[in-house]
Amino acid sequence: MVGRALDELGARDKCFLATKTSLRGGDKQDGIDQNNQSFIDLKTDKFDLLQVHNHRGTDMHLDTIYGLKEEGKVRYAGLTHSNNSLNDAAVDVMEAGKIEFLQCQYNMFDRSIEDRVLPAARDNGVAVMINVPFGRGRVFQTTQGVEIPEWAKDFGVDSWGKFFLKYTLGHPDVTVIIPGTIYPHHVVDNIGVLKGRLPTQAERNRMVAFIEGL
Repeated sequence: MVGRALDELGARDKCFLATKTSLRGGDKQDGIDQNNQSFIDLKTDKFDLLQVHNHRGTDMHLDTIYGLKEEGKVRYAGLTHSNNSLNDAAVDVMEAGKIEFLQCQYNMFDRSIEDRVLPAARDNGVAVMINVPFGRGRVFQTTQGVEIPEWAKDFGVDSWGKFFLKYTLGHPDVTVIIPGTIYPHHVVDNIGVLKGRLPTQAERNRMVAFIEGL
């Protein structure tokens, strides 16, 4: 569906197109075959970012991705995970200079990447793409029936979705967030986060204290 939309709208060159090599098993050729199918499905001859999903066959698939980079078919190589048990492994890969993008989990309830992952990304010039910014819905369970604090409106927050996204995007080492989007109001929140300023570190600390006090 994404490939069809990009094709019919003539929008490929307006997008940063990212996908993954995502295999639970198999060998290097299986990864190559999957990548080839992704080119077909997304109706493109190049990816801006190709990532190894969940550290499965990392070195093997990164070798393929770097081959595609040499051919001009991939711009950046990346690695993904959403489980903090893989944080240390991600640091090892970044410090070895093997990737340019890391996708990982970061939200107000799981700030574990602040310890080693974000500093390593900064030190090694790795862009950070955040997944699970809402803790799989947990953050909204905490704030159900709670009014947004007045001081949060100083940096453009008028919904809990914006509150949590602005907190995450406000970290100086975070490059981009990929929140789940199901309903139209999700799109409004996701785009609305880009309006107004981001919270300062002092304000981010206040946001954490507020949520932890509920």
